[in-house]
Amino acid sequence: MTSFGASLGWGLGVAASLLVGAVVAATVKLPARAAAFITAFGGGILLAAIALELVPEADEGAGAWITALGLLAGTLAYVGADAWLTRDKSMETMRRSGHAAAAGQPMTMPGGDADAARGETIAAGLFVDGVPESIALGLTVAQGPIGFALLVGILVGNVVEAYGAAQPIIAGGRSKRFAVGLLAGIGIALAAATVLGGTVLADASPALIGGAQAIAAGAVLAVVSISIIPHAFSEVSSLVASASVLGFISGYLLT
Repeated sequence: MTSFGASLGWGLGVAASLLVGAVVAATVKLPARAAAFITAFGGGILLAAIALELVPEADEGAGAWITALGLLAGTLAYVGADAWLTRDKSMETMRRSGHAAAAGQPMTMPGGDADAARGETIAAGLFVDGVPESIALGLTVAQGPIGFALLVGILVGNVVEAYGAAQPIIAGGRSKRFAVGLLAGIGIALAAATVLGGTVLADASPALIGGAQAIAAGAVLAVVSISIIPHAFSEVSSLVASASVLGFISGYLLT
């Protein structure tokens, strides 16, 4: 199989896994505690990807300084995307809180807005971390065959993450079509990034590959820290630790 064919196949697999997760979220309504447990499990898988794959490989290819700067860049990119996506919702929350305070009522954020914002920021994280990760994946495909464990890890992780993004978007009042379309669009973008890495950038230097992996790792860490673990903890409390560790162990066994 040519480099183009292999990278296209992997890219379509990545896109399909995101679409599956979104469709499951649109068709199956899980209890809030179960959904939070799954979200925390996905967060554990992401932490394993950071600790066991992305950062070590980035350090080996690009060195400590580029890896550190890439981690910072990925984190800032996600934080910026999160702030941009939630800016209107934050202003609306402040407006409503001001009205509530004037009326002597408790100041609370509308549940639907909070859910939709959380889902959209997780989706943004999937894109921000997924593009450099997919480019790195395409570069790896161009260099030789990919192990079965890595394939399963990426696909399973994507399904869980896509579910974790689409479920709160739908719960927040957005249409199922919007949620599925958003994740499908991200999947197409990641498929294109995989093909780009496997063809145009196939002869890239180890420093470039490592830098892309470090940026991806920083964005993933921000996603887990801001959007995944805090919400899951608010829903299932101490069980989050078990779910996260189980996800980390699964990611470890699949690497």
